[in-house]
Amino acid sequence: MVVRASRGIEAPVRQKVALYIRVSSEEQAVSGFGLDVQRERLTAFAKSQGWDDVELYMDDGYTGTNTNRPALKRLIRHVEAGKIHTVVVYKLDRLGRKQKDVLELLEDVFEKNGVAFKSATEPFDTSTPLGKAMLGILAVFGQLERDMIIERTTSGRRERVNQGMWHGGRIPFGYHWNKEAKVLEIKPDEAAIIREIYKRFLQGQSRLAIAEWAQSRTTARKMTHTDIRDILVRPLYAGKLLNAGLIVEGNHDAIIDEDTWNMVQAENARRKEGASPVGEYLLTGLLQCGICGGPVVHVKRRTHRNGKEYLYELYACQKQHVRTKDRGASCSNKYHNRAKVEAIVIEDIRNLSLLDPKRLDAILEQQSNTQDSTDARNALQHRLETIETGIENLYDAIQSGAVKASALGNRITRLEEERESVQLQLDDLDDEPEIKNSAAARKMLQDLHKMWDFLTEEEQKQLIRKVVTRVVLHSESPPEIVLNLAK
Repeated sequence: MVVRASRGIEAPVRQKVALYIRVSSEEQAVSGFGLDVQRERLTAFAKSQGWDDVELYMDDGYTGTNTNRPALKRLIRHVEAGKIHTVVVYKLDRLGRKQKDVLELLEDVFEKNGVAFKSATEPFDTSTPLGKAMLGILAVFGQLERDMIIERTTSGRRERVNQGMWHGGRIPFGYHWNKEAKVLEIKPDEAAIIREIYKRFLQGQSRLAIAEWAQSRTTARKMTHTDIRDILVRPLYAGKLLNAGLIVEGNHDAIIDEDTWNMVQAENARRKEGASPVGEYLLTGLLQCGICGGPVVHVKRRTHRNGKEYLYELYACQKQHVRTKDRGASCSNKYHNRAKVEAIVIEDIRNLSLLDPKRLDAILEQQSNTQDSTDARNALQHRLETIETGIENLYDAIQSGAVKASALGNRITRLEEERESVQLQLDDLDDEPEIKNSAAARKMLQDLHKMWDFLTEEEQKQLIRKVVTRVVLHSESPPEIVLNLAK
């Protein structure tokens, strides 16, 4: 029970002090921010203040970019329950990296419950008016420092690339970094593998086959299907750099001549062997493997018989298609003929419009009891939080001095691009219509049945996404259609 003071009554004094510690994944290796350093400093600070009744709240490996941290949540519960009279941190940014989060905790949680807040290394104390003012200033500067790091990292990287300088990050396979000259230099043994990769691709070998060959020729780096794809599209190997979508001349030597690089890009465009761009095919983004639950990709396979080339378009579980040497980790689902899958889905949906109202109501009732897009949304939200944590950890590492900004610039850019992509997918899910009754459902299904043959491919893709949440591909049984209709 929370004990609150009223006029003329002395409330019991709360003596427990909370020592809050946070360290992100990147900071765990940094001596100035480690758990042991923070714990020792806070314990000594508490002793110097004469506080004996203390409790430790520790978030190990959590970013300060949000307040979704287990120890912090426990601390908030204890504050609101009246168990704490003072909260102490090593530095203000241990409580949070964002000014908004810090001020909300201070005003809406600590101050609201009569709890003081102190830092063991910074000159403020919220038990005094001056301390409160100083705290607000420090929170502003903490946010400003983070924003300035972002700006310096981004603008500095772009300026270096404009001058033909490599922007830093993981050293590309085929090169080594000359620290004195500050330039990428070719490693002859690895460069020979790069040239052979390009040659084999132009000869028609798949990226998977090339990856297995390349892995047998080097122990310096793991070679996967994805690594080969990146090598084949990276302008760096043609002596160029990519800057904000534009290709500029680099000051390093090329491993691949420009003509060969251009031929490989043309071959890449022709094959499109892996997953297709979002929205290119009727069911892109709607398909799910019925065995492992993973995503399904579109695959093109070419074969030659009797001097003729035959093209097969298939849907396949991504885990089954992009195999690794660990065959046991691959999915057992089979390849599905794209045209047949799409024909089954279209026919089943069109037939729904011919059902009697009671049968349609039963289907809608069943669909309303499923998770529909909830699972997809939760998975995307979890991925978004993971990406944001990764970005924040990289900035924490830069700010603490553990690494230079130039070394992480490329990783930050990739994570930010992925974050934007995931956010767009979440926005698409939020925009999905939800049909509230069978009459509206029947109307949409009837419209689909009547109009389908007269729609363009793009219109068909848009309409089917209003009706279908996902299509589950099973190995032997027909595709399972999950409708985007709610009771």
